[in-house]
Amino acid sequence: MSDSSDSFYITTAIDYPNGIPHMGHAYEKVLADFYARCARLQGRDTWFLIGLDEHGLKIQNAAEEAGQAPQDFVDEKSKAFSHIYKHLGISHTDFIRTSEPRHHKFAQEIYRKVADQEDIYKGDYETDYCVSCEKALQKSDIAAGECADHPKTRIKEETYFFRLGKYRDAVREHIRENPDFIVPSERRNEVLSRLEDEVHDLSISRSGFSWGVPLPDDPEHVLYVWFDALSNYISALKEPDASRESYWPADCHVIGKDILWFHTVIWPAMLLSAGLPLPRQVYVHGFILDEDGKKMAKSLGNVVNPMEVVGEFGVDATRFYFLRAFASGQDGRFSIGDLEKRYNSELGNDLGNLIMRISKLGISRTGGTLNPSEGIDDLGGREVAGEYLDHVKAREHNKALDSLWAFLRKINGYLTEKEPWKVEDDSVVEKILYTSTEAMRWALCLLEPAMPSTATSAAEVLGIELGKLDEFSPGARSYSLQPAKALFPRREKPKKDKVEKKKKQPQGEVDPFTKLELRVGIIEEVNEHPDADTLYAMSVDIGGEKRSICAGLREHLSVEELEGRKVLIVANLKPAKFRGIDSLGMVLASDLADGRIWPVDPGDAESGDLATVEGVETRPKKKLSKSAFDKVPLIMQDGRVTYTGKILETPAGEIVCDAADGASVR
Repeated sequence: MSDSSDSFYITTAIDYPNGIPHMGHAYEKVLADFYARCARLQGRDTWFLIGLDEHGLKIQNAAEEAGQAPQDFVDEKSKAFSHIYKHLGISHTDFIRTSEPRHHKFAQEIYRKVADQEDIYKGDYETDYCVSCEKALQKSDIAAGECADHPKTRIKEETYFFRLGKYRDAVREHIRENPDFIVPSERRNEVLSRLEDEVHDLSISRSGFSWGVPLPDDPEHVLYVWFDALSNYISALKEPDASRESYWPADCHVIGKDILWFHTVIWPAMLLSAGLPLPRQVYVHGFILDEDGKKMAKSLGNVVNPMEVVGEFGVDATRFYFLRAFASGQDGRFSIGDLEKRYNSELGNDLGNLIMRISKLGISRTGGTLNPSEGIDDLGGREVAGEYLDHVKAREHNKALDSLWAFLRKINGYLTEKEPWKVEDDSVVEKILYTSTEAMRWALCLLEPAMPSTATSAAEVLGIELGKLDEFSPGARSYSLQPAKALFPRREKPKKDKVEKKKKQPQGEVDPFTKLELRVGIIEEVNEHPDADTLYAMSVDIGGEKRSICAGLREHLSVEELEGRKVLIVANLKPAKFRGIDSLGMVLASDLADGRIWPVDPGDAESGDLATVEGVETRPKKKLSKSAFDKVPLIMQDGRVTYTGKILETPAGEIVCDAADGASVR
């Protein structure tokens, strides 16, 4: 076990894979990724763990409802979570799944350690149990309205108990003596207040279901999901060898406020009993609410899919919004309107236009090369970095970005004040631009943890080498500028028609492509339609979402040729029924020279990726009619799918097909 400040071990809560990833999952992983990247920026050896909590009654019930074995169910769900985290640029080092043998091994090991201290005993257990939260509810919890909207069941069974109450005083003392153990402070105070009351012993086994880690001395019981799940933070360090164990204790557990008690009382008590070091910090974030301050829920119709936001605004803009708009530790209101404003103002103007100004002026006045010389101004990048990292240490990501954006505006202000476009002496212009680019070296290094792709792209334009902060020597190198493209093209809202008395101005036409939602899917299962000779009935995975889709490809491709194939789907097409079988989308295909119809190929794109064309903003219509789709002329050109001469692309590249030039895609 290590206490070296040269290493940094950060974890997130492991997610229940009983549904598809939602906004809360994305938010938490982006927060943790920011702090992990900040540690790397400071040269710290960083280990970043995320994963899935795959055991428990809730998972077993969900698997049964899906008609699958629990292991098959979680194997399938894990793909959706891995997919979204890859898209969000999450730089985790390891992905732990509690169904893995390496986790089972340590979960049983820590159980034995606790049992050796005589902190486990057998008894009878009866309680109300929240299936959604996998926790027992006391009468006081129910009276307070806790889990009021969640399904509950009455549990009465033989169980093993952990002497949690025995460690109440020790845990409370640890929290009092270590002010930074729980941040923010209001969460610390919340836990201390609750610890003033009696702490009941914890039931840590279940015998009413089988999906979990068997107790080593009584395989009829499985470990209670929280006693099981919490040990993942160490089980992930145990294999393939002992070299990773030096990362423990964790420097920071990143969790939501709904699982505060488990991580700040139960987990420390388990570790104290087992004789293991406690984590150094538990950072507790708030929830993402809708723009009216309501909790997002399917029943309210206010759920926002994070991948739709990414498809609309891009990965880095989404990450930026999470980190900039939501105060650390507090609930945040998600608003597309606010994101739109920040995109245009803070990303487009403050950042994007600044890169463009330096690039264009530098290329036109200095030939694109900026060399160091005497008289270079210092805009205070080192001081800004210090302030930024102080906020990072305090887990105040939003304030860190406040400091960074104030610095970007200072650089913009410097250029406005010096007005290099009015200066005739090229050497003076070069000094002004060199000063600005040196400052941008600091700014882009600090931007990278929040917006890694943007920082890399901007650095390439300005000839900056990103790296650790301690590697930066001001005035020591030249910069070679490259032409810049708009990093964040301005997003224009549709203008309302002006009404002049009784006469209404004609409304401009809306590009029909904006209504389309074209996503990459993977065909997982193909069956012949029982009542239509030309149709296949297929199951297609679109980023973790399963769709039933019928396609008229039976005369052109075999089942074997289709299963496992990546295809492009019109994902928002109005649902249809083909002779009794639902079809929730359409596979795009074109005509080959030999008369066969062949699906277009999205190449290396991931399932769920959005296909777009340059310069056309997509605002998909929820239920697109087939006639509306037919107004979008998708045409083959040089083996690529095009729209009005522009190539259809995913984040991984172009959409292709061997069809002849001029062939339509439908």
